[in-house]
Amino acid sequence: MQGEVRFLQYRPAAPVVAGLTHQAANLVCLLREAQATERLAILPPLHLDARHNFGVRREWRWERYFDFGASSLTDAKGQRHPLPIADHPPRKGAQTLYLRGRAQIPNRARGYPLVVRRISRPLFREALPTNDWPAAKVELRACARARSLARPVVLRLRALGDGGFVSVHVRRGDRVAAGDYPDWLTAPPHIRRCLLDRGVADGAVVYVASDERDPEFWRPLQKTYRLFRYADFPTLDALIAGADEAPDNYLLFQVEQEVLRQGCLRIGTKPNQNWAHGWLIDRRNWPPRKPSGMLASGRRRVAALLRRAVG
Repeated sequence: MQGEVRFLQYRPAAPVVAGLTHQAANLVCLLREAQATERLAILPPLHLDARHNFGVRREWRWERYFDFGASSLTDAKGQRHPLPIADHPPRKGAQTLYLRGRAQIPNRARGYPLVVRRISRPLFREALPTNDWPAAKVELRACARARSLARPVVLRLRALGDGGFVSVHVRRGDRVAAGDYPDWLTAPPHIRRCLLDRGVADGAVVYVASDERDPEFWRPLQKTYRLFRYADFPTLDALIAGADEAPDNYLLFQVEQEVLRQGCLRIGTKPNQNWAHGWLIDRRNWPPRKPSGMLASGRRRVAALLRRAVG
């Protein structure tokens, strides 16, 4: 690298801990900003949330989950470029741009519609209108190992399903526990209703990716469909069995994303997920409403306050 080299790097005061999807979204923001400001992007350390990995911490590395050589960035003119990534700090003496707010954006770059992020929170980016985002499109490819593990799974599912299978993503555990949506919206009876509404016949091959580990939970659907999960494939089950190394649920997630992408019909969990064919939670049910009991108790509290004020 000759001459003055400018870099785009984030240095939060504390490690940013989040799931792989949020970390990937943050990385996409970083790469788009680097392209818009003509900077070389430097990846921050990857700190994944151990809660999504059975509480087990391990050494997290970007290359374990993404293939940057196969990934790309497409600019506003439609030209495809390799990712502007350096996975090591710049050489000594290079000037580094630490972008912490609009006031620190250099004058030559102020004309670009930049995304400025709150670096103290797990999800960095501010909520900005779509037209305020840089025009570049980033495609992050899963690592070669994830693609290799997904390939025989997809081939088997296609063979069993006469060339096609249905993909369903069901996120339950933390979301149901937190009250983000009621349990029934991701339970087997409702999943079956959603499949019937989309014309999925009895006996169809269905692959379900879910954080619901209890095999008994899926018995009702197994009576109707040829249902498959990661546990039905030893190579996938080994990723979290922990026999040879620490479990890696994030790598299983990457493999399952590759499998789900190949389904002839894809159904996600929530409406804000980028699924082409539909969701388990209908837009009419999202965002979730408070239970009627909570509304009634709220009305009673308001009425009591009014009575107190009048009295």
